[in-house]
Amino acid sequence: MAEGTINVVAKFVAKPGNEAALKTALTALVAPTQKDPGYIAYDLYESTARPGEFVLVEAWASRQLLAEHLDTPHLNGFKAKAPELLAEPMSVKLFSELPGF
Repeated sequence: MAEGTINVVAKFVAKPGNEAALKTALTALVAPTQKDPGYIAYDLYESTARPGEFVLVEAWASRQLLAEHLDTPHLNGFKAKAPELLAEPMSVKLFSELPGF
């Protein structure tokens, strides 16, 4: 069976005092990511209850194209800055779409 779209939910929590810096770093990923092969969606949200907590909801044409995205200069640059910005390790979960929905 051919693999379909792969969906990603990634959660980020800023260290106290780094909320704005994390928001800036995450929003800077959107434009270059939209040019990556296999990009379908890349939507960034901030918690209404907990400022500084962000979720990226992504959709990619395949797991391989997602893997290629994860090794781009813009993602590698973010990963290098992440330890100084994040209060906890980022949480990344992959999901596949259920047929018929």
